Amino acid sequence: MMFRLAPLALAALLTLGPAAYAQTHPPAATEAAPLAEVQVRASAAPAPGSSLGLAQENVTGSRLGLTARETPASVSSLSADDIAERSLTRAQDVATRMPGISEAPAPGNGGTALVARGFAGHNSVAQMVDGTRLVVAAGTISFPFSTWPLQEVQVLRGPASVLYGDGSIGAAVNYVTKRPQWQASEREALLAAGSWGQWQAGIGLRGPINDRLAYSLYLDTEASEGYRPMTDVQRRNYALALALRASPDLQVTLSLDGGMNDDARYFGTPLRNGVLDARLRRSNFNVGDSQVYYDDRLTRLQIDYQAASGVQLRNETYHLQSQRHWRNTEAYSFNAQGTQVLRSDYLEILHDQEQDGNRFDARFDGQIAGLKNRLVVGLDWYRTRFISSSNTPYGGASSVDPYQFTPGLFQSPVATRATRDATLDTTALFAENALDLGRDWKLVAGLRSDRIVLDNTDLLKNVNQGKTYTPTTGRLGLVWAATADVSLYGQWASGTDPLSGALSLPGGGTAFDLTRARQLEVGAKGALAALRGEWSVALYRIEKRNLLSRDATNPAITQQIGQQSSTGIELALAAEPVRGFTLDANAALLRARYDDYQELVGGQLVSRSGNTVSGVPERTANVWAAYRFLPQWQAGLGARYVGVRQGNTANTAQLPSYLLWDAGLSYQYSQALTFNLALKNLTDRDYVLSGSANQRWLLGTPRSFLLTARARF
Repeated sequence: MMFRLAPLALAALLTLGPAAYAQTHPPAATEAAPLAEVQVRASAAPAPGSSLGLAQENVTGSRLGLTARETPASVSSLSADDIAERSLTRAQDVATRMPGISEAPAPGNGGTALVARGFAGHNSVAQMVDGTRLVVAAGTISFPFSTWPLQEVQVLRGPASVLYGDGSIGAAVNYVTKRPQWQASEREALLAAGSWGQWQAGIGLRGPINDRLAYSLYLDTEASEGYRPMTDVQRRNYALALALRASPDLQVTLSLDGGMNDDARYFGTPLRNGVLDARLRRSNFNVGDSQVYYDDRLTRLQIDYQAASGVQLRNETYHLQSQRHWRNTEAYSFNAQGTQVLRSDYLEILHDQEQDGNRFDARFDGQIAGLKNRLVVGLDWYRTRFISSSNTPYGGASSVDPYQFTPGLFQSPVATRATRDATLDTTALFAENALDLGRDWKLVAGLRSDRIVLDNTDLLKNVNQGKTYTPTTGRLGLVWAATADVSLYGQWASGTDPLSGALSLPGGGTAFDLTRARQLEVGAKGALAALRGEWSVALYRIEKRNLLSRDATNPAITQQIGQQSSTGIELALAAEPVRGFTLDANAALLRARYDDYQELVGGQLVSRSGNTVSGVPERTANVWAAYRFLPQWQAGLGARYVGVRQGNTANTAQLPSYLLWDAGLSYQYSQALTFNLALKNLTDRDYVLSGSANQRWLLGTPRSFLLTARARF
C-alpha cells in the first residue's frame, strides 16, 4: 500500500510547489521585509579523512544545495586529500572504499563496472563527471580513469533515477573535478614510481588570470610494464577549464576533459576443474598483437546566472566522444586432459560513440506560508549515437601449451565491418523540492518524467528496430533533526534500469520494457562530539520487477514477469578518538535474492526463485586508520573485504571472498613537499575481481608498492 500511495503524495507536493511559491513571492516592495529568525546550531567538526562529511553540501544527493545530513538518502564522499593519503590512482577505486560499493571490472566493460545494494554493472550503477551522465554503450564506460584532476568522489546509494535517469537503481557515482578558482592560485605536481616499472607524473595549475578570467589545468601521464605479460599500460589524462566572470551574477565556464588509455590485455586465467593452478597466476593467454584502447573526450560549456535574489539559472551544454578498440582472444579453458589451454572467441570490436546534451535548471529559494522552501525545476536532453564494428560471429580457435606458451597472432575467419548503428534520444523534465516544515523537520521530494526513444539498425541484416519508453520516477523523504547531533530520515524512491546496456538490445529486441524498482529506506546520521567524529546507519529494501523470465506454463515464452530484491543495512563511522589518530570504517550486509525467476536449462524449465543474485557480494567492509606519530610522519593501515559472489543463477559455483591489506607511510618534508610510500595487497593474496565462476577468473593485482612525491608551489 505504501508503495502505491507514495507517488500520489509526491506528485501532489510537486504540483503545489511552484504555485505556492508564486503566491508567496509578489513583486518586491520598496519597504524591506523583516528578517526571519535564524537558528544556529553547533555540531562537532568531522574527523580528518571522513567519508561522511555530514555538514558539507553534497551535489550528488540533491540539486538543492543540501548537506549530506539534510539529504534523506545514503550519501558518501572522499576528498582529493583523502584520495592522495590512500594512494588511490584509479577513479573507481575511490568509490569502492565507500559503504556497500564493490567492483566487477572486465576489459569488455571498460574495467569500470561497479556493484551496489544487490545490483551489478553499468545497467544499475550510474557514473557521472560533475553530474553529467555518461551513457552506457554495449555495457561499456571507459572514462574517467585517473584521480589526479578530481576534487572529490561522491556516491548516492539507492535508486537515483529521479536525478540521473535510467540505469541507476543501485547507486550513482559522481566524479567531481577541480574547477577554476578565483580566490588564489594553486599549483601542484606529482611524481611517482613503483612496482613493475610503473611511473606517473602530473601537474595541476588553477587560479585567477585577472578579475574576469580564471583557469584550471590538470595533466597526468602513467605507464607500467605490468605484473604479467601483455599487461603493460600507457595512459594520458587531461582536464582543462577556463571561466569568464562576465558580471558579478554571470559566469561562463568552458572545459575539456579526456584521456587516452592503452590498457592491459588480460581477460582472465583459466581454471582446471574449477581450481586455480598456482603456476599460472601470472600467465596471460592472449595473442601477441592484442589490443585494448580507449580515447574519450568531453567538452562542456556551463553557464551560471544569479537572475535575482533567490533565483539561480544553470545550463550545461556538452559533447562526449568515445572511441574504443578491442582485438583479443577472450575465452580460455583446459582440454579434457588438462594439458592444453583452448583459446576461442577471437574478437575485434570497435566503438564510435558520440553524446550531445543540454541540461537546464532553475532554482528558487524562498518561502511557502512562511516556511523556508527550495525548488529546482529543469529540462535534461541528450542524444547518443553509437556505431559498432566487429568480426561477429567471432570465430577462430587455437590450442597452446600453458607452461611453454607462445602467444601467436590474431586470426579471424570473418573481416571486421560495421554491424550496428543505434541512436538514443532522451528528454526529461525534472523537479526537486525541499520544504522546512519547522525548525527540525524537512520534507524533500523529487519527480522526473522521461521520454526515451531508441532507434537501432542491424547493419548486417538491414533490419531496423525502434521503441519509445516513458518512465516516471520519484522520491519522497522526510528528515528530522532529533537533536543538535542526530538526524533521522525515511525515504521512498523509484527507478528504472534497462534490461541490458542503454544502447544494447535485449534478446527479445524492442519487445520488452524497462525494469522498474522501488525502495524504502530509513536511517540515522549524527555527530560524536566526544570522538570528534560522525556516523551513519541505513536500512533499506529494494524490489526490482520486470526481469525476463520463462513462463511457468509455457517454457517457450519469455516474459517480463521476474523479480529480484535486496534487503540490507549499511554502517559508517569516521572519528578522531585521539588527536592525530583517525579512523574511517564502513560495513554493508545485504540479502540479495531472485524472488521470481525461471530459466530454461537443457530444454527443461528450472526455477531460480530463492537463489542469491549472481555477481553480488552480500558482505563488504572497509577500514582505513591513520596515525601521525611525529609532527612530520604519518602511518596508515587499511583493509578491504569483499564477500563470496555467486558465479551463476543456479548458485552452483562461486567467486571466493577476499580480504586485502594496504599500508602507507608519509613524510612531510616541508609545507610544500610530501613523500608517500604505499604498499598494496600486503599479504600478496590471489583474489578474484570477476569471472565465469568455475571456468575463468580475472585476478587482481599482486603485492606492489608506489612511492609518490607531491609538491605545492
